[in-house]
Amino acid sequence: MRTGVASTWFGLLSLLFFASCGSQEGARSPLTGKVGAAGEIVVVAEQSVWDGMIGDSLRAVFDAPFPVLPQYEPWFDLVHLEPESFDRFWKPHRNIIHIEIADRVDTQTPSVQFFKEKYSHDQIFVVAKAKSIEGLAMQISEQAQELISVFHRAEVERFADLIALDDQEVIRSELIDLAGLELTIPRDARWAKKNDQFLWIDRQLTRMKGGDNHDVQQGFFVYREPYVSDEQFSMQSRLQARNRALREFVEGPTPQSYMTTEMRYVPTYEEGVFKGQFASELRGLWRIEGDFMGGPFYSLTLYHEESGELVTVEGYAYAPFFEKREYMREVEAVVRSLTWTQPMPNLP
Repeated sequence: MRTGVASTWFGLLSLLFFASCGSQEGARSPLTGKVGAAGEIVVVAEQSVWDGMIGDSLRAVFDAPFPVLPQYEPWFDLVHLEPESFDRFWKPHRNIIHIEIADRVDTQTPSVQFFKEKYSHDQIFVVAKAKSIEGLAMQISEQAQELISVFHRAEVERFADLIALDDQEVIRSELIDLAGLELTIPRDARWAKKNDQFLWIDRQLTRMKGGDNHDVQQGFFVYREPYVSDEQFSMQSRLQARNRALREFVEGPTPQSYMTTEMRYVPTYEEGVFKGQFASELRGLWRIEGDFMGGPFYSLTLYHEESGELVTVEGYAYAPFFEKREYMREVEAVVRSLTWTQPMPNLP
């Protein structure tokens, strides 16, 4: 098994998050519940600052496209608020970036600092300060990946916490027996397929838009294969394994149709460490061969040392009438809730 792990943001997110965040001195206790829409960040800054270089830097960071969706959606939606409007109604917001431009002892070196739970439970509060607009704009650009990583991971963890409040205990228990692992599954999910080689959990939702109800689907797969060589940890190998499994086990709505990977949009692939084990992360688009369905997926493959196998846990969304960013954050929350509970059952 390879030991030289490639540098990747998803493997370092937990370490980065807790190294960067801490309760700021003077935080209120007890804390209120957070407010604000998922995927939203409030930026507190003077209008001239928001309209200038700093606002441009923040928009360059957070308006960048969320990875591998069928249409453009930004990483986050930014809401600008002037300092005099930042009152007790806004302070509990889930995600806040507070901009300070002033010539003080603590602003001589531009800085972007992360704090957790300053005004509300589970809140991420960022203080970005400097004595000059130019210096802070540059600092924000330099910490762009850190900003994305911390806020994204916080949103994923919030979905995980919400699902855990009312999860599907029966499926969670059966996963332990069938696959030796545990996932936090939404209560309204059901089994679509359950055998020794492939597990498929299906979640059917109905959402209102334009006065009509529309279907939304999320699905989760668990499948595994013997570990043979490092070559299995490459994007090509992971895609080949994925397509083999989906062609065999994930049938479409029409005869002879099946799920596969949409290759007109190149997937993203990263390697790193997940909960102490070597892993790879794959994001891309799926489609139904022989039909017209499609959408985004998120796949996590881990090397399980005790069994000597590669285990893939994957989730997808189908929401043709809706934006998909938050559905995929919810999918990622389920996939990354993975924990091992016992040795893997033997392959047949």
